[in-house]
Amino acid sequence: MCGIAGMWNLNGKPIRREELIQFTNQLAHRGPDGWDVHVDESANLGLGHRRLAIIDLNASAAQPMSYADERYWIVFNGEIYNFIELRKELEALGYAFKTESDTEALLAAYDQWGEDFQFKLNGMWALAIWDSRERKLFLARDRFGVKPLIYFFDGKRFAFASEMKAFLALDGFRAEYDPTVLANSLADATHVEGAEDCLFQGPKRLLGGHCLTLNADGEMKIRRWWHTLDHLPNVPQTYEEQVAQYRELFLDACRIRMRSDVPIGTALSGGLDSSSVLSSMSHIRKSGDATTRMAREWQKAFVGTWRGEIIDERRYADEVIRKTGVTPIYCEMNAEMYLEHFDEILYQFEELSDIHLGPWYVHKMQRQHGVVVTIDGHGGDEALGGYTWHVFAAMRDANPLRRAELALIRNSMSLTHGLETYVNALKKRLTKKTSAPSSTSWLISRPKPFSTPAMEEDAPRLAERDELFKALYADFHFTHLPTVLRNFDRLSMAHGVEVRSPMMDWRLVAFSFALPSSHKIGGGYTKRILRDAMKGILPESIRKRTKKLGFPNLDEGWNSPRGREFIRDAVASDDFMSAPFWDGKRIKRDLENALNVNDKATIHAAWRFAQAQALLDKFQEKNKTVCASPM
Repeated sequence: MCGIAGMWNLNGKPIRREELIQFTNQLAHRGPDGWDVHVDESANLGLGHRRLAIIDLNASAAQPMSYADERYWIVFNGEIYNFIELRKELEALGYAFKTESDTEALLAAYDQWGEDFQFKLNGMWALAIWDSRERKLFLARDRFGVKPLIYFFDGKRFAFASEMKAFLALDGFRAEYDPTVLANSLADATHVEGAEDCLFQGPKRLLGGHCLTLNADGEMKIRRWWHTLDHLPNVPQTYEEQVAQYRELFLDACRIRMRSDVPIGTALSGGLDSSSVLSSMSHIRKSGDATTRMAREWQKAFVGTWRGEIIDERRYADEVIRKTGVTPIYCEMNAEMYLEHFDEILYQFEELSDIHLGPWYVHKMQRQHGVVVTIDGHGGDEALGGYTWHVFAAMRDANPLRRAELALIRNSMSLTHGLETYVNALKKRLTKKTSAPSSTSWLISRPKPFSTPAMEEDAPRLAERDELFKALYADFHFTHLPTVLRNFDRLSMAHGVEVRSPMMDWRLVAFSFALPSSHKIGGGYTKRILRDAMKGILPESIRKRTKKLGFPNLDEGWNSPRGREFIRDAVASDDFMSAPFWDGKRIKRDLENALNVNDKATIHAAWRFAQAQALLDKFQEKNKTVCASPM
């Protein structure tokens, strides 16, 4: 796990080593354990790496790493969980290894199978491989885009990095918003990460499941190498057999993610997903079903708490802690911390999706307690139907005349305090997106409908699927989950902490999408098959719990006297009033009216716009300090 960067001057201009080092070290937070660069002077190409040492802590495993008599060079961000099995397969083919790292296994696999080596991998990755013989640069991102990869190409210079802030160090880069992406971000934050265009003009996002090849003549090709629909397995016929296989896959996904040469831990919310992960880790240890290179230290659970607040879930987390016997570390937060850490979180996050204090602080506490790998529960909701709108998709699939089906749905509603709870939740979600003026009337450039070539490519194959399958597929691949993964990558790597997610294991994902929808939402529950698979592993009170919070934001973070004053001052600033992206005068007027009548939706919208101006100010300030001369 690390930060990666690189540049290739196709116009013949030599690589300036100082610029490459600065470019790389903009990502120091992602890799605090060391750094290095490699420059191929004959090709005017440079690679940079910031290291977070997790597998093979020796200097020989550092990057950029070479292979095959320096034909190949790699910078790699991520983890390959099946690297031990991959090494054994390669050794049988005659390969030898000098390190115990997963990075060297990647290089050997690329040498053996070319670009198709990715089908052999179980893990998360963003990587760049330079073939010095063929003069070819290959970039790739894992199946579902767990790890980020951003690039820039103007025909003369190609550059890539793990985060946008790295580009501040490049000569000629100017930190300016893309008006359309900004509008989309402010209207609906889930309609950004799954698209190619970035918030700042110039860089592009290599999407999950895609790879890029650039040749010395400047020819660049991007292709989609992974299609989940092409890899759906045949599932067992009976539900009981499906539950047994899901359980086996889930436990193995947890097991191989416990491979680490440094201490690991868990961010525990008390919800179904994170509790399932921690309880499964405990089950694996107690059953003696360990794996090679399993971490010796894993027994710390980090619980975000809000003393006295309705969003506090400590009592649920404590039930899991009692059953597993792990050591709890309580990360206590309060509303004042939102503004205390505002600038720091916003710059590290470098996107517009509210100030996520909860996970940012939990990961900070993990690092302070010596934990640099956390195994968490991301992906379960999007694969198995954990959100309110998924329940309504299941309802749309039900024939109103089939009372038995409706009875099942009504049962699932009653478990969360009745159907009216879901109706009110849906109304709240829709109101949040449409009632505040931020989504349309405040903006000068309006949002555009979200779409990607991958979505359009998949549309014909999804046409005959039921509504729940379509909703889950879109949330998992294009909208909701890419946003969640981006958020937790930024918030964890801000402190040099790696997040591993067993529910993102490609075998488990493919299996989940191959299941009938009634085995995801049915039998009175959401995420039905996970609940049944965890029987005997998870405390019953958690296994049957239906209330969902996750890492919610506290309204008082912005809707307090101090928060309101902060927003008022931000909106009244000269930079905000003169910004070309929105109608500053109208926002100021609407905010004053909202403050007078306690219109929380409009106040929150203004809070988001204040973040947008603050982030632009921070990027432009950093731009001036790290880069001065034009390209």
